[in-house]
Amino acid sequence: MTASHPRTDARQLVELLTRQRDLYQNLTTLSEKQRTLISGDRPELLLSILRERQDLVTALARLNEDLGPYRRHWDTVYAGLPESLRFEASTLLTEINALLRVILRTDQEDSALLSARKSAVSAELAEITGVRKAGAAYARQGAGSTPQVADIQG
Repeated sequence: MTASHPRTDARQLVELLTRQRDLYQNLTTLSEKQRTLISGDRPELLLSILRERQDLVTALARLNEDLGPYRRHWDTVYAGLPESLRFEASTLLTEINALLRVILRTDQEDSALLSARKSAVSAELAEITGVRKAGAAYARQGAGSTPQVADIQG
């Protein structure tokens, strides 16, 4: 924050925090769509959501770089904000942290859900493989022997 333009820098900080909040809101929306796709039968659409999420994460990383100078001297920067902007910054930070907690929790839950689905699919594949092996063994056994006619004496 430069001494010559403290209000401009203060306004810029609030604008950066607003953009950060908005990106996290978009990420939350995509997380909800991701959950729907994981829970439903449309996993092919999941890759599209993941690409969109990656774009947002990249934008957040760039924004994080812009926030770096403010963060390095946060106590001084925050104390130097005009009261109205301090309240706005505080509100934005509260929203950002809440959104981030929701995203992290949702991602953990989605990871567990994907793991469970993977296990279920693996079990189904193992069952199918077992049935095929049994069928193949039965077919081999039947092909290797000739039918026997019972000896009936009478």
